[in-house]
Amino acid sequence: MTKFKIVTGCLLFFFTLSAQAQKDGIRFFNGNWKKALAEAKESKKLIFVDVYAGWSIPCKKMEQEIYPLKVVGEKYNNHFINYQLDAEGREGVSFGRKYQVKGYPTYLYIDGNGDVVYRGGGYNDNPDWFLKMADTALYLYKAKETMLVYQATYESRKNDKLFLMDYINKLALFEMPEDTIDKVVDHFFSQLTPAELKDTLIAGYLLKAIATVKSPVFHYIISNQSFYSGFTPLLSATLGNVVLNSYSKAIATKDERLFQQTLAASSRVEDPPLKYPYAIFLFENQYYLTTGQMDQVITRASAFMDSTCRIGEKEMARRDQQQYENDMALYTSGIMDSTTVPDFPQVKLTWRNSYSRYVAGGMNRTAEIFLQHAKQKEDLQKACKWAAISVNMEPDNYSYYAVLAGLYSKVGLKREAVSTMESAIQIAYDQGAPEMTIQVYELALKKL
Repeated sequence: MTKFKIVTGCLLFFFTLSAQAQKDGIRFFNGNWKKALAEAKESKKLIFVDVYAGWSIPCKKMEQEIYPLKVVGEKYNNHFINYQLDAEGREGVSFGRKYQVKGYPTYLYIDGNGDVVYRGGGYNDNPDWFLKMADTALYLYKAKETMLVYQATYESRKNDKLFLMDYINKLALFEMPEDTIDKVVDHFFSQLTPAELKDTLIAGYLLKAIATVKSPVFHYIISNQSFYSGFTPLLSATLGNVVLNSYSKAIATKDERLFQQTLAASSRVEDPPLKYPYAIFLFENQYYLTTGQMDQVITRASAFMDSTCRIGEKEMARRDQQQYENDMALYTSGIMDSTTVPDFPQVKLTWRNSYSRYVAGGMNRTAEIFLQHAKQKEDLQKACKWAAISVNMEPDNYSYYAVLAGLYSKVGLKREAVSTMESAIQIAYDQGAPEMTIQVYELALKKL
């Protein structure tokens, strides 16, 4: 198993580097981060940072499909110093903590002082969104002088509520460090009268800037949800995102106190989004895994997954429909604009079963954790069941088959392991998966 992991890591590493050789596409800086910052300061350019993970499919797709494009190369090579960073490397881990990287790929646009001007993430096969991201970063870079003025005059103007509202808006826009945002928001909150706290405009400013569950603003609003939900669209989703952001920060910093605060706050969100309980489960699992508490993962996962397995087909279909209606309501109500979503009619089709696919992903991820860390055969057998259900729920996902094959192998079901890995390889081949992925699967098959 150790040799397999080493080979897999090497293959993914070389695969990640391969796209950099594209001459027409993005050219990445060869020096270290310190030299990139010095170059940015001297040239007065932004640094575009691609924080990737070798195992991330969206990262690989960006490498294969977007970065090599000439139009992308022209934009990014002319206007940015491009820097690529492995999130799981030594430099990547410390960088991720400093800049609060929470998913892969993450794109950061950073000035020569090391400050984030703009950030984005994800994958889209249409390069326009990636080019627009660059344009937005360049626009904000030019506008940052205003932000610097606000920072310099904060102490002398911190009792001016209109100034504070504008400053909070800019802090959120530039995604400044959470401690900086919390300081300004909490000070603004302390100055508000009871009547002002009920003002819809002020409530909007407060909500957009809450960083973690530690904020007094969060506790005030979550204690008055019935009032604010009357005029604040997506209040539960906003509060839920604060909870998930707090979990992310606790995971990144291994902050037990913040984790316990978040754990207590997570159950206070009223009428949460449909996927919220599952998201909470996955984030809590990740915290326990990161802090070496595998016994907690096994105990909690067994109970949660067993309840998930009892969801019948009719109930799952009902939840899929409810999730679809919730997603569509954002656009039919005018809260979000469908014209900004590339190929919106096709995207809508994927929402038809988005809840069940989310559940399948969570089950398979949990099964994968057991594959990597569980020692007892009984626990591995449970994980086999979860992985098998995830395959049945999403039978076209070849990575799910690979996890199931690994579990079958660990519990001694060699024949099932071989046939399942063969299915993973065939589906990956049919879907045009990256060649390196198929090679890794074929190597694993030989070892079964």
